[in-house]
Amino acid sequence: FFFLMIRRPPRSTQSRSSAASDVYKRQVFYMGRTKKNTQESDIPNPPKRPLSAFFLYKSEQYDKVKGQNPDAKMTDLTKIISKQWSEVDEDIKKKFEAIHDEKKQKYQEEIKEYEEKYGKVKNKKSNKKKQEADDDDDDDEKKPKKKVKKNKD
Repeated sequence: FFFLMIRRPPRSTQSRSSAASDVYKRQVFYMGRTKKNTQESDIPNPPKRPLSAFFLYKSEQYDKVKGQNPDAKMTDLTKIISKQWSEVDEDIKKKFEAIHDEKKQKYQEEIKEYEEKYGKVKNKKSNKKKQEADDDDDDDEKKPKKKVKKNKD
C-alpha cells in the first residue's frame, strides 16, 4: 500500500489565505481513510469466513508445486494445483472438507458472538452492487437506448 505524504512548505513562505488548505494537508491519509474516520469506529472487524477445502489444499501444496516449477506464474501454479485437486483421491478431499467444516463451525460461533455484541454484520460489497443495479435500472428508464449503426465492410 502507498502512503500519501504531503509536505508543508516552510512557514516563512506560507500565506495566511492558505489556512484552509493547511488543515487538509495536515491530515494523514492511510489506505484512503483519514485519521478521523479510523478513530470514529470502535467496532472491530467481523471474523473472516474460513477457506474452502480447495484453498486449504492449495495452501498446503503451493510450496511443493512452486519448487517443481520455479519459473511458473502464480496463475499457472493455481491451474496445476486445481488439476491435481480434480484428480486427487476422495479420502484426501474428505480430509480437507472435514478441516473446512471444523473451521466453518468455529466461524459460525464467532460470528454469532460478534452479532450479539455489535449487531448484524453489514456486507459492503453486496450493498454497492445492489445500489449500482438500482442506479442502472433508473438510467435505463430515463434515457432511451441509442441505435448503433454498423459499418458495412
